[in-house]
Amino acid sequence: MRSYLDCIPCFFEQAIRAGRMADLSDEKILELLHRIGENLRKIKLSDAPPKTGKFVYGLVNEISGNSDPYRKVKIEQNRTAVSLLPKLFDFVDSSSDRLNSALKVSAAGNIIDLGAQKQIVDLNGFLDKVLNIEHRLWNYAEFLDRIKSAKTLMILGDNAGEIVFDKVLLSVIKELYPKIEIIYAVRGFPTINDATNEDAISVGIDKFAKVLSNGSNAPGTLLDEVSKEFASNFEKSDIIISKGQGNYETLDDVNRDIFFVMTIKCEVVERHLGLPSGSSVLYYKH
Repeated sequence: MRSYLDCIPCFFEQAIRAGRMADLSDEKILELLHRIGENLRKIKLSDAPPKTGKFVYGLVNEISGNSDPYRKVKIEQNRTAVSLLPKLFDFVDSSSDRLNSALKVSAAGNIIDLGAQKQIVDLNGFLDKVLNIEHRLWNYAEFLDRIKSAKTLMILGDNAGEIVFDKVLLSVIKELYPKIEIIYAVRGFPTINDATNEDAISVGIDKFAKVLSNGSNAPGTLLDEVSKEFASNFEKSDIIISKGQGNYETLDDVNRDIFFVMTIKCEVVERHLGLPSGSSVLYYKH
């Protein structure tokens, strides 16, 4: 997905939020904004937003001297999400279609996004609402048809905390389709609150899937930057589940079929999919 003019002020807003998360002084945050402004003419609208996002968050790390300013927040998000597992499994186990409900859980977890969101979400407060949200674009029939014959599945993870919601989905898939080989891909290096190997293993994703670094620190999946191992698995997997807006923004025009699972959180993606913010999505692009 290309960038739009609306993305430009959003990059500056994200920089301010990230600067404060990194405990930068106002003077240092102003320096950060100046640096972005100096490079404004280099931003191409033809680029996916996460490509510019990589530049912005790289500057935050450089100026703060902290390679992972969101680390404490990620640990807390993972811890809080793990405490919700009994409620998440209750939601799934009380359903007449556990796989469909597990996909809804996975989509709901995508609300935990400190790139698109202006504040940290109160997970306990939002859970009942988002689990029962109207799913306006929900290609479940297509997913069910594909997974019945699939031998390999690759999930492109997104945020810390959210990965616990994905763990529920992984658990149900492994129970219903035990022969499927699953790879769960995460960011190669810290960026925003996106999940890395450390996060995925800390919540037990490795009990259900092989955890694989994508080799990149972009807040999305830029295929020209990923590792050869990631690229090979991405190409040959029978099913790809792509989590979150960043992955959608970088992969929606890739020439392969993908199931995008996310919660819409910005006006640009709203317009791109023709859905209101807050919509929960299981979108099959083929």
